[in-house]
Amino acid sequence: MKTFFFSAATFFATLFFVQNAQAQKADQATFEAFLKQVYDAYQSGDDNAMWAFYTDAASEIAPDGMLSSGKEALKASWDQFMKMTDGRPSFTYKLTSWRSISPDVALVTWDSNADIKVQGQQVGGPSSCVAVLHKTNGKWKIEFDGMTPVMQMPSGN
Repeated sequence: MKTFFFSAATFFATLFFVQNAQAQKADQATFEAFLKQVYDAYQSGDDNAMWAFYTDAASEIAPDGMLSSGKEALKASWDQFMKMTDGRPSFTYKLTSWRSISPDVALVTWDSNADIKVQGQQVGGPSSCVAVLHKTNGKWKIEFDGMTPVMQMPSGN
């Protein structure tokens, strides 16, 4: 009888861990695909496609530390930024972590490298990024995002 219970417990534990591992892989693929769609929209020049990935109440902390709240404020900030740049920025990115907080809320982080020029000077570079995603009507949308420029720390004495 003990052998039966041990075998059953082992079976269900294995089943649980396999399902969780598969779910984690599905989440990774889901969030990698989401980032690809978002960055493709940014780089396409179709701002309406880009803003479709944000909730109406979305907020962002930009690399300069400025907080924008609401999609209209984000649009105004983006338009102001684009007027300063020499052309449309290009990005590379890599998902670094993801975590489901609930079935419809997730926290994702990624590394990004931006090619952004203002008056011929490179102002882009590497950033660590974070977003809180909210699933509405079956689609993930950005509720909050932030970008922190990666800067070299001065060496010690």
